[in-house]
Amino acid sequence: MEPVTKIFLHQWQRKLFAILTAIVIWFLVSHSITSSKTIPGVPIKVINLPTDKTIQGLLPNGFLGKRITLTLSGTRDVIDQLESGDVEVIIDVSNIPSDGIIQITKKNLLSLNPNINLPKHVTSINHPDIFIKMSPILTEKIPIIIQDPIGEAPEGYEFLDIWPLQLMQTVSGPQEQVLSLKHEGLEITFNLNDITMEQLDALQTDDPYSDEVVFFVPDQWKKINVPFSSRGIEMINDPEAKNLQIAFLRRQLIPLKSAIPIHVFYPLKYNAEINPDTYGLAPSSFVQFKNRLPFLNVPLFASNVSKLFLEIVQENLEIDIVAMPPTEREFLEWSINLIDENHLEDVYSAYLLGNTKSTGASSQINRDREKFFRSRFQLYVQRFKLFLSPGTKLEIQPKLEDGKIVVFVPNAHAVLEGVDKLKQPLESRESTRE
Repeated sequence: MEPVTKIFLHQWQRKLFAILTAIVIWFLVSHSITSSKTIPGVPIKVINLPTDKTIQGLLPNGFLGKRITLTLSGTRDVIDQLESGDVEVIIDVSNIPSDGIIQITKKNLLSLNPNINLPKHVTSINHPDIFIKMSPILTEKIPIIIQDPIGEAPEGYEFLDIWPLQLMQTVSGPQEQVLSLKHEGLEITFNLNDITMEQLDALQTDDPYSDEVVFFVPDQWKKINVPFSSRGIEMINDPEAKNLQIAFLRRQLIPLKSAIPIHVFYPLKYNAEINPDTYGLAPSSFVQFKNRLPFLNVPLFASNVSKLFLEIVQENLEIDIVAMPPTEREFLEWSINLIDENHLEDVYSAYLLGNTKSTGASSQINRDREKFFRSRFQLYVQRFKLFLSPGTKLEIQPKLEDGKIVVFVPNAHAVLEGVDKLKQPLESRESTRE
């Protein structure tokens, strides 16, 4: 044991000095070796932003929505242990211009790892350009256009319309982006495939005009994408959104309570040859007269319209036949027309407005509702069709024959076979009205 002890104790002062010198040299060398590391997804936090200013892409928590990639160089043993999530960039905008490129220095770095002192060990920072632009905060109402829905209405129903036609979204953000969005507007589209027949059936009531079914849009559908919003998808904040509804019409054939008069139009250019004296409307099993007024003596059904619409217009329906020479057409042209249409539109819109008018609604909303109901009336006018039975549309074949205008209704006898209504006089048919 003595030789071993002698080795350690012999000139131990020199040996201790050598060891300490080696440690110091190692420490100095190790801390002089540098390394670089690229850290992606570094968050940027903005501080001391004036209350009347904002920055594009700024989140409510003060961070920018877009992160950056930093390449840090410095002491190897510190740099090498850095991980994603250990670094954050702090930008104080109180002393910078309203817009410009920001250069990140050591004083902008914040270590989220308490064991790492970044400013002490980082020697250089490389990063892509960071452009900061402070803009005044602007709050505006942005129009939301409600587009025609996609998808198909549930079986047994057809889509009518949507109310309100437009909503307004109150939006705050950078002035430039808000003004641009106000010019472009926002859009929302609903999918009819998300509505079931059972949901609409459950909305049926005992009201005689309940064939128009109103489906109130659920709150979870009332969301809009504001492009620069930190929240992305926002709830529609217009108070009128509570009234957002989709109207459907139940598919059905509605029997007409009145016969439809027939009128013959004689064009002046054929007047010498074809006029009421030379070609009058002939009575038949399809055409009967009451007090010299001809009417179509065929029970009919209306389709593609509501009961309320038919109730209002049915006394003003007329079949018009255009008399012209056989050289022009074998069968004469005919159409179903609505007499005094403007007055009927007034009656229809006034009825619906009286049933929906709210004492709390503004006069502008009530005017918009009236315009909306008038549009629905015109929609019904365009879609109105007459049927003899389910699947059999009304067709008329008027023609000039032996000095008369003879009207034939194809399929009428087959449809009405065994029914006495073709021979039933108008007076007894009218007695069956409600």
